Amino acid sequence: FYAAVNILTSTTSRAGYQLLCMIRSYLKLDTLIGLDVHTEKTISMIEDELLVYRSYVRHLDDTDLKENWNFPKAHLWKHVTHDIRSKGVVRNYSARPNEKMHGPLKDAYQDRSNGRDVAGQILCVDHHQLAIKLIQMCIDSENERAGHVSHNNDGDNEDDGGTFEGNTKLGAPQPPISLSDIEATHRDDRAFEGFRRKLKTFLNTCL
Repeated sequence: FYAAVNILTSTTSRAGYQLLCMIRSYLKLDTLIGLDVHTEKTISMIEDELLVYRSYVRHLDDTDLKENWNFPKAHLWKHVTHDIRSKGVVRNYSARPNEKMHGPLKDAYQDRSNGRDVAGQILCVDHHQLAIKLIQMCIDSENERAGHVSHNNDGDNEDDGGTFEGNTKLGAPQPPISLSDIEATHRDDRAFEGFRRKLKTFLNTCL
């Protein structure tokens, strides 16, 4: 924009000069609309600048630069002051903060949905991914802790290996046990019928 100010003057290129005027108004509007805090004064400034912007757009309609200047973002500005008054600043409903999530959501739609009623399917995929990240984070944290303990612990004090800080200790009151032992121990308990199948369903559904 600024590099063309001294080139596209009103005498050298009428259409180019009108385009620069429109871009200047567009940038001013974009700055005003993107403010983090709005008052009646800033909204009034937006309304005044919108009139200026629309007048430049009307002048550009007489040129052959572009057939239609009513592109989506410019069209949304027709209602921007009403939206700000009813919803707050535009950052509250901007898609930009979630821009990086578009890729994973697109992959989930293309690779792991049937193309119908996709909202619930995509949310399920997103839930699984977050669960995987959480599990991996716990594994990495434990591996780091175990490596640190094995490096610094001379093995004389067994309790030091499971202690993080103060009275916190990694582990469970029960010793490790296999699925077969669980099924054998609770053979007469109807709640444990099909234990492996129920556990598999739980892990696949919730994780």
